[in-house]
Amino acid sequence: MDVNHIRDVCRHLRAAAPQEWHEFVQMFTEYTGEAIDNVTEADAGTIMEAKGFAKSNKAWLNTFTHLDTPAPQRVQMPPTPIPP
Repeated sequence: MDVNHIRDVCRHLRAAAPQEWHEFVQMFTEYTGEAIDNVTEADAGTIMEAKGFAKSNKAWLNTFTHLDTPAPQRVQMPPTPIPP
């Protein structure tokens, strides 16, 4: 699924229920803060999993809070010619 589709759905939800959307984003902000805090308390066996979870939550929070900022476009490079 394309992140732009997710952003469109989120914008629709925000327009349909602005108060509920705001409450969701506030709750997710706190949830993400807890995930980030858990990284500092993780032991050596779980630190990478905790870090990955926190990074994922930060990315979603960024999506939720910047719905009106255009997503970066992927640059398609032309194929590299193979010399004869």
